[in-house]
Amino acid sequence: MCVTEPVKGKFLLEGDCRKKMNAEFAKFGDGSDQFLSQADKGVTYVSRLQCVQAAVQSQIENMSKGAQNRKVGIVTFNNDVTVIGDGSKNTQTITGDKLYNYDWLVDNGEKMAKEMMEKTVKETGKSLQKKVLAIEETGPTALGPAVLTSVAMACQGKPGSTVVICTDGLSN
Repeated sequence: MCVTEPVKGKFLLEGDCRKKMNAEFAKFGDGSDQFLSQADKGVTYVSRLQCVQAAVQSQIENMSKGAQNRKVGIVTFNNDVTVIGDGSKNTQTITGDKLYNYDWLVDNGEKMAKEMMEKTVKETGKSLQKKVLAIEETGPTALGPAVLTSVAMACQGKPGSTVVICTDGLSN
């Protein structure tokens, strides 16, 4: 998710920490931008994670206006799985041997759906958007346990509940 692509133009993406980093670097130098070549001056490098964050934020915003009674939950994954749910409660992090325990993941997903999916997107949209911006990429991809947890949570919802998977790679 940290791989970047050059996009022509200068863009300031929400959640982009460059201004904050530049302020920190300015303490130790002249504060000027450093470029590898002249061509880099008119380019913004956008990571896969930033693209996913922008897309998910946009969908949450659209749902909070148009499908206000829908329930939206988020499950993130890297070397562990984090259940954010509807964003109204503390997260749950799944690590270690539990990542390999099918029955525990199903039972826990069902339990998390009841505990962490109580509110509608109208009520939690802003909080969810902030939590999406706080996601950081780290480590390998625990895709299987995240999907199993998400499906178990979705099964507790209304018929037609959907799981959307955003990843940049294969499970490892």
